Amino acid sequence: MKKILIITGRYLPGYKDGGPVRSIKNLTDYLGDEYDFSILTCDRDHGDVKPYDNIKVNDWNKVGNARVFYVPPKGFKKSLIKRLSDDADIVYVCGCFNDYAINTLLLKRFGRIKKPVVVAAMGLFSPLEFRLKYKKKKLFTMLFNISGMFRKIYWSATSQMEIDEIRQQVRARDNQFFIAEDLPRKIDNTHVLKSKKQGELEIAWISRIAPKKNLLQAIRILQSVRSRVNFTIYGPVHVEDYWNQCKAELEKLPCNVTWSYKGNVESENVVQTLAKHHVFLFPTLGENYGHVIQEALSAGCACLLSDQTPWKDLEDNNAGYVLTLDDTDGFASAIEDYAQMTEHEFNKVSDSALKYAVDNSADKARNTGYRKIFDTL
Repeated sequence: MKKILIITGRYLPGYKDGGPVRSIKNLTDYLGDEYDFSILTCDRDHGDVKPYDNIKVNDWNKVGNARVFYVPPKGFKKSLIKRLSDDADIVYVCGCFNDYAINTLLLKRFGRIKKPVVVAAMGLFSPLEFRLKYKKKKLFTMLFNISGMFRKIYWSATSQMEIDEIRQQVRARDNQFFIAEDLPRKIDNTHVLKSKKQGELEIAWISRIAPKKNLLQAIRILQSVRSRVNFTIYGPVHVEDYWNQCKAELEKLPCNVTWSYKGNVESENVVQTLAKHHVFLFPTLGENYGHVIQEALSAGCACLLSDQTPWKDLEDNNAGYVLTLDDTDGFASAIEDYAQMTEHEFNKVSDSALKYAVDNSADKARNTGYRKIFDTL
């Protein structure tokens, strides 16, 4: 059984970083019987000052289908990365701008790591994402290209589009790229009955509260809605100034739209939480996969998404709508349509959303590109 060392900023029981944590959890859930997974990660969640409870730090812990080695912040030392890499067949690094990724790339560049190193792009090179902290990312990328840091590594991307985005910034050959779509959460294929009154709607938004996730636009969409809506916001505040902007816009909502902020939701409780709602409103600026979208669909929610995610065919599957970021009226109109549905009418949509999630998940698990990466290298 091949040994795969995954190096990532955060892992379970953390949940505040959202998609990256879920990506690795799903990978080990689906393929943990085929490969021996070890994970090197931080001992605390985003923004926390104390380690997780009930873990051993600087030692191995059994978590699901993987062994996890937790270190304190700034604990991703080159000596530790080299030692753990020596015991692996493949090193799989999440991202390339973090301290652990830079140390891994340096070790590989100077021949200290002999095993194949794969960098998961994690959506970092999408135009909208790369624009965030652009100067820092551009400087790092230029230095990495000039120094040959990218020369001896492989890239894991979720699509050909992401490969094209990486190649706009990175010098790399065709044979350095693999396509491996993110694996979805395993779904409980149980009908989710939604209670609903005609003319009313329960809408949820759940993600990190940061500019990329575009909560601000979701609020502005609701400012023009006339039906009775209860809007619930979930997720950790990552950017305080942005959250203050959002709160200012929330105060402008009309009296027919009520709102509440419920804070963090642990990863394992996301589907159960979303099952209480009818619609997931998510005009995100960009998602590499969008685990929360799959989770919303599996909770029987209709999804109203921007066109900056891989989920393009919601309307064809009666599971929601995909709209351009500037189509505020289109989002508002879709909300009005769902609000006017009866309980019976909406539950047909809810059933379609769940079926779409189940079919999509089964297809991705069956044809996963991770096996090609792990079996080829």
